[in-house]
Amino acid sequence: MFPLTIAPANRARSMLVWPSFSVTIHVRLATTTASNESCAKDKAGDPVETWLNGLLCLDASKIQPISSGCPVPQDCELYYINRDTLFCYHKASEMFLQRLMSLYVASHYKNTPNDLQMLSDAPAHHLFCLLPPIDPNKTSLPEVLCVLQVCLEGVISRSSVQTGLTQGKRAAGDLIPWTIAQQFQDEEFPRLAGARVVRIATHPDYQGMGYGSRALDLLERYFVGEMVSLTDVSSSPSKKKKEEEIRALNDENQLLIFREEIAPRNDLPPLLTKLSERKPEALDYLGVSYGVTAPLLKFWKKSGFVPVYLRQTANELTGEHSCIMLKQLVPPDAEKDSHEQSWLRMFWTDFQRRFISLLGFSFRSFSPQLALGILQNNSPLIIESTEPTVPLSKQELLFHLSPYDIKRLDLYARNMADYHLITDLLPAITRMYFTRQLAGIHLSAAQAAIFAGLGLQRKAVDKLSSELDLEPSQLLGLFNRSVKKIVVHLNEILETAVEKSLEISGTGDRSIGDKMSPLKISLEKNLKRSGGENSDSWKKKKKKKFQKQ
Repeated sequence: MFPLTIAPANRARSMLVWPSFSVTIHVRLATTTASNESCAKDKAGDPVETWLNGLLCLDASKIQPISSGCPVPQDCELYYINRDTLFCYHKASEMFLQRLMSLYVASHYKNTPNDLQMLSDAPAHHLFCLLPPIDPNKTSLPEVLCVLQVCLEGVISRSSVQTGLTQGKRAAGDLIPWTIAQQFQDEEFPRLAGARVVRIATHPDYQGMGYGSRALDLLERYFVGEMVSLTDVSSSPSKKKKEEEIRALNDENQLLIFREEIAPRNDLPPLLTKLSERKPEALDYLGVSYGVTAPLLKFWKKSGFVPVYLRQTANELTGEHSCIMLKQLVPPDAEKDSHEQSWLRMFWTDFQRRFISLLGFSFRSFSPQLALGILQNNSPLIIESTEPTVPLSKQELLFHLSPYDIKRLDLYARNMADYHLITDLLPAITRMYFTRQLAGIHLSAAQAAIFAGLGLQRKAVDKLSSELDLEPSQLLGLFNRSVKKIVVHLNEILETAVEKSLEISGTGDRSIGDKMSPLKISLEKNLKRSGGENSDSWKKKKKKKFQKQ
């Protein structure tokens, strides 16, 4: 027995609340009321159970195969789904809703009736779907390749942010803005407007083929403003106006949902709308929060998202750590060196340093592949900001390593010592490498993973070799080659410093030489004169000594 309470709704489907264990079903659709306090599993084909399954889309686990084959992802287009039309209880819209929910069930481990309620009534949520090329001659429903659910967040007032940070409280919703504000103690980020990808579900027969990446790419282009029709450019809303609209969604007293009449609608817009026919919200970033795994991390990084937060405690149900990734939405005509574009770079730099320090603690159980995937980021925006402008100086190097440490590294690089001799140096060397302080050193993925496992996660060679599927001798061989590269680079830094000091001292000698005057007599005459004087005096002293004897 599962208790279910269905409250009055603003659409044909009711708003749902799912408490704990007793059954009370109260359904109020317009003026019709139905109640049943008996078990829904009394007999097969129970009408209440059948009605409940249809209402909550509980039988959406059957996924229909797509008959259009495998279209090229670049030929597929993203459409906006009007939720009023989707939940109007029309036969065609119900079939389309069943297809969407079947993708939800197939792509996520947890689905509840509350998800359906949020999908239908949450004012800040929006739905998009990726469809194959549509034949205008066909009258059947289009086949869905991928569905996207996003939630508008942000545009929080400064006073609310300050109150939340000082009192340790935060309002419901706005997951990413509040989390980032608390982690970085940043009062400016919650004022930005963003969209969080709540769900992205691809047809199980078409996963790994690029359809999800195509949907995200089109979504980004849409919010940046690249897909607006030329006829609507002049009437496009300003960013300030859109921020006011998003702020209004967060004010429950202004929501029309509580004043809307429950009645069937006849003047509904089309179910699917082209992105070029709808004005986009003015946003500053796209974000996502999910349980981090190596495949999911690879997918989001491929789409240009950057990790900025990783929860230190794992989820009790899945054992995964929640990860927040952001992608800054930069208009095509924006300046590359704009100060407004630097906030994501600063978040990434701070997150990377904190993650490096925590790899030996909360994230020690991560696989080397996952740790390396989080540490390295190939986003153009991040690479431009993290490349050092000047090489590491001798003073900076000696701050991390002493001359004796460098001698030990050189000894191990020449295979004249065991790796235990330099174990204490691995954290400092690894940190310098991943923070790009050792410019010019390029390690392979396997070598970088070995450094992350040994230097940051402090794992034993045997355990790390089993995780990387390498023999211990192979692992140490790759590690030794990496140390050789680093030793060569460190010696170059020291040699460069010596050359500069010699140049400075040489310049000083020449300046002194300019002030010197030539001798009055030659060096040869001076030596002869000095030698003659010394020889005569020596003979006289010797003669006096013999005379005394």
